[in-house]
Amino acid sequence: MNKGFTLIELLVVVLIIGILSAVALPQYTKAVEKSRATEAITLLGSLANAEEIYKMSTGSYTGDLSLLDIQLPGVTSTSVNTINTKNFKLTITNPATVAGTSSTFSAVAERANNGTVLTSGDNQYAITLSITAAGVISRKCTSAKEDGTTVNAICKSISNGSATGEIK
Repeated sequence: MNKGFTLIELLVVVLIIGILSAVALPQYTKAVEKSRATEAITLLGSLANAEEIYKMSTGSYTGDLSLLDIQLPGVTSTSVNTINTKNFKLTITNPATVAGTSSTFSAVAERANNGTVLTSGDNQYAITLSITAAGVISRKCTSAKEDGTTVNAICKSISNGSATGEIK
């Protein structure tokens, strides 16, 4: 009597492994990208805290990173208003001014690879931070592929299912 597996049994096992990996790989990719987005959310949170401290001491926001008392982890390069990390390019826009004081602040963390913003693939997204003059902080995930009414799957995952991409 021969012991071993038949060709049909081996094919069924290979087929089952293929189906499981086809289902699991997209979920794994989303989980990895969500963990990368957490890096940007953390950087933007630290930046928001530093801006709030700066505003309390001077009365306005700044677009100049050198004026902030902040040490950001994982930064590969920095300029006056740009921070590069392995996964993101963070750009601070010059604060809007009302009556001579910088009343609003915004920064954008775009998905990048070592400082180069991604221009193709499903991982094209940006996380935007806004702070109003009243101190209201909002964060939103947007995609380069959005049609204006829907948010792509990555942004929905990052924003925990929000149809607008608003991050709580």
